[in-house]
Amino acid sequence: MPDTQPQKSYPLLGQAYDQITGDEDARVCKDIPDAACRHLPRNFFAYLLANFLSKVADELSSARLILPWLLGSLGAPAAFVGFLVPIREAGVLLPQLAVAAYIRRLPRRKGVWLLGAFLSAIALLCIAATTATLQGVAAGWAILAMVTLFSLSRGLCSVSAKDVLGKTVSKTRRGALMGYSAAAAGVVTLLIGSYVELFGGRRLSADFFMAMLLAAAGIWLLAIAAFASIREEAGATEGGGNAITTALRSLCLLYTSDAADDDTIVGVWGGGGAGGRGGGGGGG
Repeated sequence: MPDTQPQKSYPLLGQAYDQITGDEDARVCKDIPDAACRHLPRNFFAYLLANFLSKVADELSSARLILPWLLGSLGAPAAFVGFLVPIREAGVLLPQLAVAAYIRRLPRRKGVWLLGAFLSAIALLCIAATTATLQGVAAGWAILAMVTLFSLSRGLCSVSAKDVLGKTVSKTRRGALMGYSAAAAGVVTLLIGSYVELFGGRRLSADFFMAMLLAAAGIWLLAIAAFASIREEAGATEGGGNAITTALRSLCLLYTSDAADDDTIVGVWGGGGAGGRGGGGGGG
């Protein structure tokens, strides 16, 4: 049998992995293939780093804080601000409806995440370029277009990330991984916010926001390098369904249910009316 002990494959990472996860049972892979178990320390830290970096990049390009300030500094009408968060949130969900079934047919899904991350970096670079070249209404429309691209790209990352995590990291360690990455990203976000408040508040110019967007794009590229180092084994490709088709079928069920209820109501009232007429005739 091949050696599947993760500590033997990656001695230094294995020791660090043991220190973080903290118990003997962390060495036992009960819910991932043996081949993936051998690379567990590498995959754990690669996913942790990529997730941490993507969260920091999201905060540096936040649709709730950074982009509204950017639109204001470019002189774009305030109406554009109201579209930022809806586009950002809805766009993450749309790819999951449209491409989830296709992604399910791929034996390896790491490439989908890498594509989404690369497009996210491109979108942020385009927003930074807009900051340097456009003003007013033109800047507003350009930024909304790039936010749409960014949101759709993040949707690709979202729909593939959990599949990759489920195939490469043991179930008992996934919660710790996500918790560590979220906590570290929260600390960095707090430090960035403190810096902006203490040193940037008096000079929140378009150049300042352009620098933040360029930094976010660079961080996405680092996240790509980290995620690319994950060793993903081929997985199952069956069982996927088209979410849009399923949603339409569910709506059809509501329609047919309402139609059946209407027929029942008509039947009850119609029967009652006939009975009333019959009763009236008999009384006559």
